[in-house]
Amino acid sequence: MKGPAQGPFVVLRPLADGDVPAIARACDDPDTARFIPGMPAPYTEADARAFVAVARAKWADGSVYIWAITDGGPDLLGTIALHLGERTAVGYWIAPWARNRGLATRAVETLCTWAFGDGGFEELELTTHPENVASQRVAEKSGFAREGLVAGYVETPSGPRDSVVFSRRR
Repeated sequence: MKGPAQGPFVVLRPLADGDVPAIARACDDPDTARFIPGMPAPYTEADARAFVAVARAKWADGSVYIWAITDGGPDLLGTIALHLGERTAVGYWIAPWARNRGLATRAVETLCTWAFGDGGFEELELTTHPENVASQRVAEKSGFAREGLVAGYVETPSGPRDSVVFSRRR
């Protein structure tokens, strides 16, 4: 699966070994870790290398596709993933130094354009931590409809977590 490539002011590309320092730096941020279940803290370059290796393995087995989010330059500014399974879910994070530029919204829109076109998907889901208002805004700006707060919806290393669930249909 090739997947989406670019949209307005955003380019999605496969993760590269050279992304490891940026992934480590971004994921060591407390605000990033706060909303991603199971994020190691502190987050090291070894964790980032493991993440890239797992991303490649999941890509190969067709269970999760993860792309680096860039603004057209070489630097990773975040990641976006399409998790395939019973539900096809979109997940993403943006590095602290790249936030508040509309990058997440453009990346989600780019992914959705591909998913509902060449990807052949009929419906996508997006979940957020109930306190992650910024991510909820991204979901709404990207055309996702809020389904509601679902108790215990996401399984995390510390147990089930409530989530705000959004969906978008072709």
